[in-house]
Amino acid sequence: MTNGLVRVLAGAGAVVLATAASAAAPTQVDRVQSALDAWLAARAPIEKVTGVAAYISFGATGPAIEAFAGKVGRDPDARPVDQDTLYQMGSTSKSFTVAVILKLEAAGKLSIDDTLGKWLPEYPAWKDVTIRRLLNMTSGIPNYSETEWMSRAWAQEPMRAFTLKELVDAAYPSAANQLPASKGYHYSNTNYILAAMVAEKASGKSFTDLVHQLVIEPFGLTSTFYEASAYPEPVIKRLSHGYFENKACTDYQPQCKESWNLPIVGRDVREMSASWMQSAGGAVSSARDVDRWMRAVFGGKVVPPKQEQEWTELVSTKTGEPIASVSADDPGGFALGLARKILGPLGAQWFYEGESLGYRTIYVWIADQDLMITVQTNTQPPEGADKLGDAVNALYEIVKKPRPRAATRSRKRR
Repeated sequence: MTNGLVRVLAGAGAVVLATAASAAAPTQVDRVQSALDAWLAARAPIEKVTGVAAYISFGATGPAIEAFAGKVGRDPDARPVDQDTLYQMGSTSKSFTVAVILKLEAAGKLSIDDTLGKWLPEYPAWKDVTIRRLLNMTSGIPNYSETEWMSRAWAQEPMRAFTLKELVDAAYPSAANQLPASKGYHYSNTNYILAAMVAEKASGKSFTDLVHQLVIEPFGLTSTFYEASAYPEPVIKRLSHGYFENKACTDYQPQCKESWNLPIVGRDVREMSASWMQSAGGAVSSARDVDRWMRAVFGGKVVPPKQEQEWTELVSTKTGEPIASVSADDPGGFALGLARKILGPLGAQWFYEGESLGYRTIYVWIADQDLMITVQTNTQPPEGADKLGDAVNALYEIVKKPRPRAATRSRKRR
């Protein structure tokens, strides 16, 4: 017994976590396990994944269903995915960066409407960009991780320890570096590297220390790790192998015949330095911890009400303009490190799918059912092959709560 929870093994890889008085129905758990097994069997040949983990919670304090399928790697002797297995969070951990910035704002250290000119005057071309525009992806700043420089580094220097400045410099305009600027909404990892640099200057602390002190430790994320470079061996041992399988050209190869990333296709990136991501998506976690963190975010437990409101203010991913909510005409919105979208049968929901070179983490928060579904797996798949959302949909169909029927009036006979 742990923290008042009863842990019951069910099926090949599913675990039920529930209060002693309220255990999830075994038939539901079996169906969850079967759905995860089916997704892996169908998608492994296409997406080149070897394993998948899922965590489904029905309330902040339980119960929950935890399920696993497959193995952590391609070696015939690879161990099965289990509760100790970790995955890179990718951009789902951009929420850590937002939390740090908003906590510093709440402490009076900065304002999200401050400009880069105030905090980082060494980048005069971006002096009028606000922190808010960094976090909601409307800055117009190019994306360093789509450059030839980055692709060559992945291939030739996989263990290189990049600094935040080196990453930003790869996107900064110069005579030798003229990346296209953008208008409206444009997803750029450079925004979040700059946000970390602002946080360091405003606080006088390293961004790594800020993440540990403001996110990981206070919220009890015992299976979540953040390092600015390579992870220590105990974390690597728990990390699933991760495979890069995407032959697509990058954003800055408009007439591409062969991707700059072709040399790393098929590579296991498990032990590669995470320094190329850092505050743009460099955390490692389990599905259970992702659930715990995102429930804290959506439950208003991370920052004061003013910052909570700022966190969820949307811009349209079509126009970059502020929107109150998503709609059929404008179905995608981006807040500060959070996304909201009309997700087919799930309707309009908060969600995020984070992707790194060899991993994916997706969560969906269905607020009106107090339901969170998180799924993780171990590839960046071929272009257009990503169907991790299908796993979420399949799990949702199993665990969703029945919608209350509208009351009907009996008709009187005349």
